[in-house]
Amino acid sequence: MNGHDYNDGWKLWGWKTAALVMICWVGCAPYEEGYTGHYQEIELDELQDRAVAVDFFRFGGDVRAVLRYYDIGSSAAREAPFDSSNEVHCRWSRVAEFDDVERNFSLTVPANARDDRIDLEGMIGDDGRMQLVIDEAIEDEPQQIVLERNHQSPNSDCSTIDDFFVRAIFGESDSNGFDPETYQLRHPVFSLLWAGLEPVSHDGALVYVAINRPEPSIRLTEGIQFNRHNNELTGNLSVSVPPPAEQILVESGDTRYALAHFVVIDDSDGEGSFSWDVNEEPVVATALEQATPDHAPEGVEITGWGKGLLFVEGRLDELHENLQAHFDGGIEDAERGRHFYIVELFYHDDEVRRLRLPPRPQADRPVQRRVPLQVTEEHLDAGEVPVPRLFPHN
Repeated sequence: MNGHDYNDGWKLWGWKTAALVMICWVGCAPYEEGYTGHYQEIELDELQDRAVAVDFFRFGGDVRAVLRYYDIGSSAAREAPFDSSNEVHCRWSRVAEFDDVERNFSLTVPANARDDRIDLEGMIGDDGRMQLVIDEAIEDEPQQIVLERNHQSPNSDCSTIDDFFVRAIFGESDSNGFDPETYQLRHPVFSLLWAGLEPVSHDGALVYVAINRPEPSIRLTEGIQFNRHNNELTGNLSVSVPPPAEQILVESGDTRYALAHFVVIDDSDGEGSFSWDVNEEPVVATALEQATPDHAPEGVEITGWGKGLLFVEGRLDELHENLQAHFDGGIEDAERGRHFYIVELFYHDDEVRRLRLPPRPQADRPVQRRVPLQVTEEHLDAGEVPVPRLFPHN
C-alpha cells in the first residue's frame, strides 16, 4: 500500500540508536564492518512464485531490517525478479542486537491486524552471504534461504501505515437491548463496515456502484459484550483496525480514501468465519441515528448523523477539492502522516453531506477513540445495506 507515512530506517529505533545514526551519517564512514546493505535471494527455483530481499541496517551493536517480498509468478517478472514493479509487500523488523563475533542476529517482524508475526534468524558468512531462516506463522516449516549483497546502500523506503485502535462502547446507556417481542438477538458480530464506491461506465456515463466489506468482524462474547438473558449489548470491545483492503479504496484527487461505519450485525448461525447475508442478517446496532442535532452544520439538509471512521491513504489536502469542501475542521491543520480519523458525519438518506474532523490532538489530551453504539430497530427488515456513502466528487 502506497501511503505517505514513511519509516526512514532509523527514526523509530529509540533516541540512543537514532543519535548514533545521525552522528555517523555526518561524521563517520557510512556503514560499519561492511555488513549493511541490500541482500537478494539467490538460487531461485523454477517453480518458486515469491522471492525475498532484505535491507539490512547495522549501527554499532544494533541491527534492523526491511523484509521485502516480490511476485515472480510470471515469466516476465522472472526475467528481473527484484525489479521494484514486482514488489508486493515490505515490513520493518524491530531493533535487535548483533553478535559481532558470530555475525548472527535474531529479528522479529511484529504482527499487526492483517499480518502475522515473522521471526528472522540470520548469519553473515565468511563469503559475505546472508544465511536466513524465515519462520512465518502461516507456514508449516521455516524457510531457509541464502541471500547475496547486491548493494552496500540499503533501501529504507518501506511505506507502512500502522493499525488504528478503537474502542466500541455498548454500555453507555442503562439499556441497550431489544424487547423480545420485537426482536431476539442471536449471534451479534461487531464490524467495521467499509461502505465503498466503484466507478462503472454505464451507457457512456460514469456511475458509482456500492461496495460493502465488513472487516474486521469480531463475534461478541456472551456474558461480556452480549447478555442473552436480557437480550442486550453491554460492555465494550477493543479493536485493532488495519488499513482497508485495496478493493475498497476510492480514488479522489491525488490520493484515495475509504469510509467505515461502526455496526453490529446479527449472525444467523454463529459458527465459523462471518459472511454477511444482507437479507437474513440485519444490522442491529450502529453509531448512527436519524436525528438533527443542535450542533449540525448550518445550511445542510440532513436526515441523520453519527460517528464513522475515515481513512485517507495520503494527506487530507490531497483529496479532490470538491470533497474537501464538505469537511468541517482544519484540513490544513491535520497532522502529517495521520491516516485514520474518527469523524462526525451528517447524512441525507444514503449520502454523506458533511464530515466534521476531530480537533488536532493536544499534548495533554489523547486521541479520542471511544465510539458508542446503540441498538436500533431501523434496519431489522432491510434488504439492502442501510448506510450512507461518501462520494469522491460530492
